[in-house]
Amino acid sequence: MTAVVELNHVTKRFGSFVAVDDVSFAIAKGQIVSLLGPSGCGKTTTLRMISGFDDPEEGEVLISGVNMKGKRPYERNVGLLFQDYALFPHMTVNQNVAYGLKYRGFDAKAIPGRVSQMLDLVKLTGFESRRPGQLSGGQQQRVALARALAISPEVVLLDEPLSALDAKLRQELRLELKEILNAVGATTIVVTHDQEEAMSLGDIVIVMNDGRIMQKGAPTEIYAAPKTKFVAEFIGRSNWFSGRFAGAAGNGVARFETSEGLSINALKPDDPRMADDDFELCVRPERINRLEGNGNPSGAGEGQTILKGQVRDIAHLGSDIHLVVNVSGRSLVVIEQYHGQTLEHAGEEIEVAFRPEDCIVVPANS
Repeated sequence: MTAVVELNHVTKRFGSFVAVDDVSFAIAKGQIVSLLGPSGCGKTTTLRMISGFDDPEEGEVLISGVNMKGKRPYERNVGLLFQDYALFPHMTVNQNVAYGLKYRGFDAKAIPGRVSQMLDLVKLTGFESRRPGQLSGGQQQRVALARALAISPEVVLLDEPLSALDAKLRQELRLELKEILNAVGATTIVVTHDQEEAMSLGDIVIVMNDGRIMQKGAPTEIYAAPKTKFVAEFIGRSNWFSGRFAGAAGNGVARFETSEGLSINALKPDDPRMADDDFELCVRPERINRLEGNGNPSGAGEGQTILKGQVRDIAHLGSDIHLVVNVSGRSLVVIEQYHGQTLEHAGEEIEVAFRPEDCIVVPANS
C-alpha cells in the first residue's frame, strides 16, 4: 500500500498534558478515514499536526512520503474544511472558491474555469455572486468544500464538517459529501465525534481516546467486533453483563455466569488479555429477539440464551420498537422493526433470546 498520509509514533504535548500519545497510522490514496472519539481525545490535534498548525514533539508526519517537519500549512498540499467553514464574509462564492487558487499561484486564466467546475461539483452553479450571509448552512458547507477541493490537494482534512447543521440536513449532506469525495478520488481524513457520521463516511474508522488509538478497522468490524468496552460503548448501543467464565458448552461456545446469576452462552474469544474468570459481555439491542409462542424466535440458532423478564417501557418510534425489559433486576434494551405486530404493555412477562455469535466478549475494565 502506498500511503498518502503516514504518522509514525507521533506525540504532542501541551505542557504536562499529553494530547496525542504515540499515534501511528497510514492512509492509502483515495481512502476516506474517520477519526472518531469524544471531546479531548486528540483527534483534532492529530488533524492540526497533519495540516501544519501544530508540530509534534516526537515522531513524524509524512504526506506522499515527504516528511512535513518544518513545513507551514501553506507549504503542504492539503485542503481544509474547518468546523465553522471560515468563509470570507465580504467575498462572493466565486471569490471564496478562487482564493486558494490565487494564493497558490494557479494560472489566472484557468481560475474561472476551475471555480465553475468546483461549483458544478457541489451543485452551487448560479450562486456565484452571493456572499456567505446570503447562503444557508448547507450551502456554506458546500462552498467551503469546493474551496478545499479546488487546489487539487493530496489530502483533504475535514474538521467536524457537518456539526453546524441541523440533524435532518446532516443526514442529507452526509451521503452527498461522500459522493463528492469519491467522485474526485480525494484522500480524506474526517474528524468527528458523531458515530453515525464516522461510520457512514469512513472506509476506515479510527477510534481514539485519551490521545491514543483504541481500534482501527472497517465500520462493520468496529461495530461487530470491538476490542474494548470503550469502543463497544462508543459505537452503538449495548446491553452489558459482567461475571465469570463457567466452562465450555461445546462447538466453540462457552458458558458465562453473570453477576446477576444469569447463564449466557457466547463464543469465547481468543484474547490473551482476558483472564478465565474476568469478562465483560455485551449484546446489541437489535440482536435480541422476542420469543414467539413456539419458543423459537426468528433467526435464533442452536445454543441460544433465553431470558425471562418483565416489560418496563415500550416506545414505538416509527419503523422501530424499543422495549425496556427488567431481567433479574437489570434493564435490557430490545430494538426490533415494526411490522404491524401486536405490542406488549408495561408489566407483561416476556421471554427474549439471542445467539452465542451475537455476544461480544471483551476484557473487564477495557
